[in-house]
Amino acid sequence: MATFKQFNYLIRIVEEGGFIAASEKLFIAQSALSRQIKLLEDEVGFEIFDRSDKKIKLTQAGQFFYAQIKNNLLNLDHIIENAKDIADGKNRLIKIAHSSSISMSLEKVKIFDQTAKHLNVNFEINTLSSEDQILALMKGNIDVGFIRPPVLNRLDELYTTTLYPEPLYVALHQNHILASERSIKIQQLKHENFVSTPHAERGGLSYLVANLCLSAGFSPKKAAVQSRKVSQLQLVAAEIGICIVPEEFRHILPKQVRLIALDAENAWSAVVMVWSKNADGVIQRCNEYMIKQFQRF
Repeated sequence: MATFKQFNYLIRIVEEGGFIAASEKLFIAQSALSRQIKLLEDEVGFEIFDRSDKKIKLTQAGQFFYAQIKNNLLNLDHIIENAKDIADGKNRLIKIAHSSSISMSLEKVKIFDQTAKHLNVNFEINTLSSEDQILALMKGNIDVGFIRPPVLNRLDELYTTTLYPEPLYVALHQNHILASERSIKIQQLKHENFVSTPHAERGGLSYLVANLCLSAGFSPKKAAVQSRKVSQLQLVAAEIGICIVPEEFRHILPKQVRLIALDAENAWSAVVMVWSKNADGVIQRCNEYMIKQFQRF
């Protein structure tokens, strides 16, 4: 069977004007080069070179064969180059999801941009609840997730890495009686209306907050209007109730809202990166790079 190497030999012989010059460029013996071309001619079933004169030249069939081989080898080189890029993950689209309680700050966006440029990949970023991210990772619908534990779904088939912990704050309207306090104990919120309370089938930040309240001996009272998204801050701004949020919400705080430090045991929330244990090398390399960047926060 004709080989890629033999086709390249043929092209080099024609371009160099003969076997001697080609063998010198290819760093192989002339006899070995001649043998490879004879094997190629035997394989295709016709003579490529006219050897009747001292100066070697292509037969009519050889001229057509050479032109077609050269054009198609250029395409083949392009195909191989593209295939290698895919194998190396170049221009790969990596789907990322994050919980709405994890703000996409300028610092985070810069990390994604640096990773994309460093590894020649592309990112698509969307918002999903922590629970939905787990399910999406299991189904292969996303590649990397950023969640806030606790989650109700099991994480046995996923890798997890804690990127950074954050202190929790009470978000209050500026006119609230506690807005001038330096810190607030969780027990002081017993009679407050919470604009974010847990979903029956989801974990995440609201679930963590509910556990803090329960550990202080009360269940959070539901406000008339609820949200588990960043829009909960708008509800606080409208004086509908209060909420407990991580420190990074400070970047998206409405002007009517104040953040007061929460004085409670375990008043912290972690941001965790999650990905499938079946993830390929491209995903693994991206995650390793991103983890290093996030740990410099």
